[in-house]
Amino acid sequence: MAKGYIYPMESLLNKTNRKTWRITAILMVVLGACLIVLQFYGQYTLIVNGEVHNLRTLAFTPRQVAQAAGLSLQPEDRIWPEADALNFVSKTIILTQSRQVQIAQGEAIISLQTAERFPANLLAMAGITLYPADRLLWNGKVIDWAEPLPAGKPALLQFIPAHVLELSIDGNEMALFTQQRTVGAALWEAGIPLQPEDRLSIPLETPLSSTTELSLTRSRPVKVVFAGSQLSGFSAAETVGEALADLGFPLQYLDYAIPSENEPVPVDGTIRTVNVREEILLEKEETAYQNTYVEDPNAELDSVSVVVPGQVGLVVTRTRIRIEDGKEVANVTERPWKASDPQDGVLGRGTKVVVRTETIDGETIEYWRKVTVYATSYAPQHLGGDNRTASGMILTKGIIAVRTSWYSVMQFQPVYVPGYGRGIIADTGGGIDGRYWIDLGYDDSNYVGWHYWTTLYFLTPVPAYIPTVLP
Repeated sequence: MAKGYIYPMESLLNKTNRKTWRITAILMVVLGACLIVLQFYGQYTLIVNGEVHNLRTLAFTPRQVAQAAGLSLQPEDRIWPEADALNFVSKTIILTQSRQVQIAQGEAIISLQTAERFPANLLAMAGITLYPADRLLWNGKVIDWAEPLPAGKPALLQFIPAHVLELSIDGNEMALFTQQRTVGAALWEAGIPLQPEDRLSIPLETPLSSTTELSLTRSRPVKVVFAGSQLSGFSAAETVGEALADLGFPLQYLDYAIPSENEPVPVDGTIRTVNVREEILLEKEETAYQNTYVEDPNAELDSVSVVVPGQVGLVVTRTRIRIEDGKEVANVTERPWKASDPQDGVLGRGTKVVVRTETIDGETIEYWRKVTVYATSYAPQHLGGDNRTASGMILTKGIIAVRTSWYSVMQFQPVYVPGYGRGIIADTGGGIDGRYWIDLGYDDSNYVGWHYWTTLYFLTPVPAYIPTVLP
């Protein structure tokens, strides 16, 4: 029994030892990891573009130190030690950030994204070869090729090579060597005076290139005689036309000069100009056109619209009068010519009925047509006592007579006449030629004489047939 008891105890001890070793191994690994972490955790000095930043962080590489400081590395940045090297030895990280550097050479601008600070290296990166006479400007000041630029700040450099100005003055040639940027500055530097009227082959503000050619023509006195007056000035022009333009007296329209504008300026500088103008008189003879009529459903009744506008024909006679320095020297009348044929027009007679209301003599009426008419009046006594009307109704106040042409299309239509009142078309009369006419009926007892113009209102309801044009 003792032997059987020993074996389980040994097995238990073996199992206990194995667990202890496992725990110990795990503790050793954790301890090792902690030591490694402690190796990379601590105080770091980050120098960014020469500015010192101290920070405490866990960082395995310089890139992580920069990220801990809130900085993102760009491919063009320079960092020491290398961005992804482990931070075993150095706790100091030096970062020079890239920035945009622009190098202007003449009209061309080269842009670089780089952390390089030395101007000579920057120019080499841009493919520009340096020579001793060349200049480099930064912020308007000449800088040394070996003088480093501020780190991390955008820079605009201006590269100015030496210029050669090949100058010809009235045919006499010379060469100027200068570091000036424009033609004008180079001439000023060389002590060559200019007059406002002198002529340069290129403007003074023209930028100088490596080799620039310039021709200078000195001005001379010029006198212009015109219409009894004269104008004096200076010009460097070769031709008369150019000289006149320089003096602010260019030829216009039909004007001409003696000598002509394409000839050289005379030796004595005297030019005569003649002012010429031409007057054109147009005599127009019109040819009438005709109008036809159509019904226009969009135009109001009794109105006339223009469907197709007519156009008169024109026959034109033109006379040209030439005047030089205020005097007529020629007069030519040309043969008549037909400018246009008459174009007949089309007018629309309105057929659209619009019902309106109006208050007259204190009474509000509703009407669909109103016409200006000449009104007369009659009573049975004017008919020899006969009081029968064409409609068969008894003649009394309210009966209105019209011409037969109206009566045939207006019988029994209700109407209104200011000063007379409501009535009905129920009789015919002879009328008055050339006028719209009505005859207002009365009784003998209430007769009122009418002999003047008034307005006839056609009251609602609107009849089924309405004549577009009143006969």
